[in-house]
Amino acid sequence: MKDKWMIPVILFVLLIVSNIARGFFQTRITLEMLQTDKIEEVSAGTGVLLKNELCATLPTVGTTELVVFDEERVAKGEMLATVYSGTADEATRIQLADVNRRIVAMEESNAGNSVFINDATKIESEIASDVDQVIALVAQHNMESLSEYKYRISTMADQKAVAKGEKETFSADLVQLQSEKSMLEAKLGKIDTVAAADIPGVFAEGHDGFEKELNKEAILSMTPEKVNDIIKREKNGKITQAEEETYTYKIIDNYSYYIAQNLPDEFCTMEVGDSVQIRFSDFSLAPIPAKVVHISGSNEKGEKTVVAQCGKYVEGLLKNRVVNVEFIKKSVSGYKVKTEYLHTQENAVGLFVKRGAVMKFIPVEVIYSTQHEAIIKAASNETPIKAYDEVVTSAPEFFDGRVIVSQ
Repeated sequence: MKDKWMIPVILFVLLIVSNIARGFFQTRITLEMLQTDKIEEVSAGTGVLLKNELCATLPTVGTTELVVFDEERVAKGEMLATVYSGTADEATRIQLADVNRRIVAMEESNAGNSVFINDATKIESEIASDVDQVIALVAQHNMESLSEYKYRISTMADQKAVAKGEKETFSADLVQLQSEKSMLEAKLGKIDTVAAADIPGVFAEGHDGFEKELNKEAILSMTPEKVNDIIKREKNGKITQAEEETYTYKIIDNYSYYIAQNLPDEFCTMEVGDSVQIRFSDFSLAPIPAKVVHISGSNEKGEKTVVAQCGKYVEGLLKNRVVNVEFIKKSVSGYKVKTEYLHTQENAVGLFVKRGAVMKFIPVEVIYSTQHEAIIKAASNETPIKAYDEVVTSAPEFFDGRVIVSQ
């Protein structure tokens, strides 16, 4: 056994390697960057919209020509539609609608006198942006809004041609369109009625049958049973559509509407008048401020209906009755850490933060916490914390002044 002497050598080497490995894992220290974030106390679900709506009708004896788009915001007194008393001619009406929209597109671009009219690069950028919007609308199958971009892109293409010297001006085009409009209007007969917006808001074609049921006057009658019934009816498509011999439309107040949502009893630790936040995540990720205006009694499932008043316009929201909603009872922002990173030393709660090459205990004040996370701030100006501080998240031992070896 001439190689017998190698056995203790091998065992010695293995012992050294195991001690090194054990020391590495026992002394490993991990760090995490401190960053600002928020903790939300939120309940997500389905809600019902209650709106302030002014319903109106127009006679359809002749031809009704709309000059606004569905879901477009309008000012008080703004013209909405024109009714011509002549025989309805669908081809002429469609042609007139096309001319009107082209005129609007030109007037919105100041008939070629835009501040960027001589900047072909800027115009190309605007065209590219609108093309992106068109692609998004096609993906959403939103065909109604596509025509607006068609006229905008066409007008900007003319502007680009003027900027590059390929065309002298397109002001003559506007004159020609206005002349064409006059001839088409003559075909449709004299103007019988001009409809204007009585209040500012969002223009919407038609009625959905909920106007008298879901309005400001219905707020105090909202219960879990009623909310569930409306959601069921709407999701099953059981919305009353008016058999309209007249053209119906409405103006929806876009700065004062209400959302009714069924919430668990334990979440409803709030009172009427409290400020909350609402997020309509299908339309915008930004939460909007709201105020609680009604809290119902509980049902057998332990739910209450909470109605909150919202005051911020959210594009695309108001054409709906039932929407996905996140009710945010509380939102606290600041430096966010896991509660397991907090330590107590000498009756002070704090973090161990890397300062130079050592571990430093920084006392903090816990502003808000859940079981797993906390929002904190420095307990004093003498020992501040700042974004991107390296917080010690794990170590064999935590003590002030411990040397942190590079990992």
